[in-house]
Amino acid sequence: MALVQLPQVRMGHDEHIVPLSYEHLARIRLKKENRDFVNVIPNYLDYVWDHAVDGMSWAGIGRGKVISAFGIRPFWDGVAEMWLIPGEEIDRHAISVIRASKQLTDTAIANNGIKRLQICVNSDNDTAFRFAKALRFEVESIMRKYGPDGSDYYMMVRF
Repeated sequence: MALVQLPQVRMGHDEHIVPLSYEHLARIRLKKENRDFVNVIPNYLDYVWDHAVDGMSWAGIGRGKVISAFGIRPFWDGVAEMWLIPGEEIDRHAISVIRASKQLTDTAIANNGIKRLQICVNSDNDTAFRFAKALRFEVESIMRKYGPDGSDYYMMVRF
């Protein structure tokens, strides 16, 4: 996969997107609905860092705080998965995060020949569902009892 250049995104004066570093993961304050993963996945930060792809993983910064970490991870030629770790402050910067994510996603698809981009979304998380819809993902299926707590998830795709 090719490095995705950071787009010029209209954001607030105190908001920006930067390449992801381990420090960003250590500084992010997870939203309540994402804290379960820390307890279920041993060495959660290391797990995320090990699966982040250089040049395809970013951090959203707002008011000096890490508001999100997100990226695209290829599975095989033409197929990749998007991931997002929302921080507690993401709601205050939702429009900017969506704009930047949309541009980065569009660029990654165009530059890397991605035919299928997928994302897993907890069916109880309306905010995450709306975020995925804003990025033009559509529900492909329901993955019953997929979550660490036995919750259902949507497999959402973008072709």
